[in-house]
Amino acid sequence: MKEIKIYNTLLCSVMSESNEYNEDVNMYAEELAEALRKEDTDLAPYADDYHGETFYKKLRSTKITTEWHDNTLYGLCTATVEDNWTDSDTAELKEYLSSQYSDGFGEGFEQREIASFTETETSEEYDEEADEYYESEWQVRYDVYVSFWQSEGFRIMTEAELND
Repeated sequence: MKEIKIYNTLLCSVMSESNEYNEDVNMYAEELAEALRKEDTDLAPYADDYHGETFYKKLRSTKITTEWHDNTLYGLCTATVEDNWTDSDTAELKEYLSSQYSDGFGEGFEQREIASFTETETSEEYDEEADEYYESEWQVRYDVYVSFWQSEGFRIMTEAELND
């Protein structure tokens, strides 16, 4: 048995009832790691539906975590595979993971917030009857979500490709 590491880009979104924006995923590294620890990230049992018997039999297990590389947080799949694993199998694994991240595991994961925070927002409004300005304050809840797949800019790569 040996291990293969496959890295991918991550996208962090912060949402409230009325606002959504992208945020630097690095800011939520601990929360993302904790959320992944609570998940079953072994995608190997589902590979039999994806590719032929050879690929499925060679892929023993996966573990989805994160890893820092050059001050950037990446998604990391550490796959335990048979010793006779080939470059072709690695290409299939990358394709399989891309599919899982966009439609299977990743789709479910990105729909659950990994963190939440509340901010006080204010606005100044004019009251015509009183002929004065007043300030309004309210609390806004923001939820943080992380996607392992993105429609634009998504990259999935081996350790060697990441280092290049």
